[in-house]
Amino acid sequence: MATKKSTCYECDANCAIEVELDSAGEPLGIKGPDCPRCYAQIDRRNHPERLLYPLKRVGPKGSGEFERISWGEALDTIAGRLAGVKAEHGAPSVAFFAGYTKEARPQLQRLAHAFGSPNYLTESGCCFSATMVAEKVTFGYKVKTTSTVVSPKTRCHLIWSTNPRGSIPPFDSHPLVNLKPGRRMIVVDPRRTPMVDHADIHLQIRPGTDGALALGFHHLIFANGWQDQAFLDEWGNGVEAFKDYVRDFTPERVARICGIDEQDLRKAVELFATTPPAQITLSPTATVQHSNGFQNHRALILLSAVTGNLDREGGNRFFNDKVLPKPIELFDYCRSDLPPRIGDEVYPVWTRYWPAGQSMLLPDCILDGQPQQVRALLAMGINTAMWPNSKRMEQALASLDFFAVTDFFHNPATLQADIVLPAATNLERPALIAYPGCAYQGELRYRRAVVAPKGEARPDGTIFLQIAQRLGMGAQFWEGDLEASWAEAAEGIPEEIREEVYSNPDGVTVYADAIEELVEHGFLDADRLYRLRGFPTASGKVELDSSELREAGHDGLPIYREPAESPVATPEIAVDYPLVLTSGARTKFDTHSQHQYIARMRRAVPSPLVEIHPLDADSRDIRDGETVAVRSPRGAVRFVARVTDKVKPGVVHCSHGWNSANINELTDDRHLDPISGFPPFKSGLCQVERIDGGVG
Repeated sequence: MATKKSTCYECDANCAIEVELDSAGEPLGIKGPDCPRCYAQIDRRNHPERLLYPLKRVGPKGSGEFERISWGEALDTIAGRLAGVKAEHGAPSVAFFAGYTKEARPQLQRLAHAFGSPNYLTESGCCFSATMVAEKVTFGYKVKTTSTVVSPKTRCHLIWSTNPRGSIPPFDSHPLVNLKPGRRMIVVDPRRTPMVDHADIHLQIRPGTDGALALGFHHLIFANGWQDQAFLDEWGNGVEAFKDYVRDFTPERVARICGIDEQDLRKAVELFATTPPAQITLSPTATVQHSNGFQNHRALILLSAVTGNLDREGGNRFFNDKVLPKPIELFDYCRSDLPPRIGDEVYPVWTRYWPAGQSMLLPDCILDGQPQQVRALLAMGINTAMWPNSKRMEQALASLDFFAVTDFFHNPATLQADIVLPAATNLERPALIAYPGCAYQGELRYRRAVVAPKGEARPDGTIFLQIAQRLGMGAQFWEGDLEASWAEAAEGIPEEIREEVYSNPDGVTVYADAIEELVEHGFLDADRLYRLRGFPTASGKVELDSSELREAGHDGLPIYREPAESPVATPEIAVDYPLVLTSGARTKFDTHSQHQYIARMRRAVPSPLVEIHPLDADSRDIRDGETVAVRSPRGAVRFVARVTDKVKPGVVHCSHGWNSANINELTDDRHLDPISGFPPFKSGLCQVERIDGGVG
């Protein structure tokens, strides 16, 4: 049986795979990591509901009434309508959105900016970017990306609201769940995840109170003299103001805010602070998807600095840039020559660090014209389930003058589109892949298509280049040649390894130059890069009190604030919605909404679940397996009850990414984080009610 090497793209881990082919060259099987998502790639390619031909809407928006058209008609229609909106209302009134998959982002962003619109938006408006920006503002470096890499020197692990078994390939065999004896572990999570079975202490906090807990850690660290004072004296900015602020976060107060045992808090802090080196393992989103998430995350990551565990082997290492492809997305042109992006007006700190507009504002732009008016949209991989109060986003898409989208399947967003285009899967498209890796090591590889696209599907990148051709910009867009666009990006790779990137399907390992710089200056331990470069922040130090945030009108200290909707902040809402709602915990059987259509994935998780504690279920006469209504001030959605003590009493957790039961129809879209614009997906209020008969 013939095989071809390739790269999986069911999440952004880019794991190496081998695709088994039959005599006709059709994929039959996949050898790769022990991950159920990996094996779903062929199921997606062959799925009977997959979109295979260009479609034009012929019925009312949302009706699902489409007819097949030719590619020529589809591309001409899109180019003509976008050009018409530009001529009448200006290029910025056309927005461009990239969801999953992410590989064609450079081509789409280039199209947006060459068209004259600064308003290129991505799913990172609610995922990962806020952690990155918080870390850049505070340290000048990223640390989340390296926080899941296990070091043999770490003696204490602080696992903060992440579950490697469900979120970090290779899941059950991840080093964090197979630690050697003698490692100490603290888990902070509103849910009892599998990591708790390995932990010395579980701090089961109320969702959204991460900042208070982190500040409570700081209080005890300073009160007991456990801080690395020498490091703070040399490299801390605003230390005294920070110490003054955390004095109020006494163990008694923090335990009350977070809903945890005071003695457990004291034991956890002592264990973390006195068992060096200690590493904090972070989630890309769990701490920032709250109304005060940005500052909560800052309070948390500062624990690494205050205890002297920052950029040390066994602690939290800086992520360093490696060799990267040449930028082809024209973002420099956007910054220098185009009007402000959506979000520049409201979230200037976030947009300073992130090369896109803030997509969470898109419904406001479409419906209210604030902060900018958007009248047309070209998108790939968009789903209204990504937005809080999703029905409002659905309404926004329905009101656009023109909307075109690429995808594999229909979803609530595509049903509002005027033109729907069939996208090629990762087995059917080429891509230049730069995998970030860990602190000093990354990987480059060029993935070729294993098989031709099914039906008339085309790679997203090809589609955007061909739209550019129709708009008269073919010369800027390689005359529609996707491989030529990747070849230009590859010009940023040193010539001596570029050929191997293309010829070696296993990829090429690349390293950050920081290692050589440390060695050249006599540092044999490749850590504490700040000894050479300081901290690339406003002060050149760790920003416990950030002047950059102050200048933008925010608090410089990582001030804690209650979630905007909570039993404490809004008791009048809690009368009718007494339960704290959190959502979005990952499982290895899905990446957001991408695997709903795959039967083998649904065998593992057949229904959208709401996890509810037995005490809360009993008082509502709810039984395990019954269909229930979860309600919030924004509406009601039906889920299947899973009665379990894995969730904290008074808290419910709902799975996300289900088109048939979209939890984000219930989440708050009016209290976005004031610095990042992130929505509070993980802390709100709700009620759970039994439906008569227990069936939907």
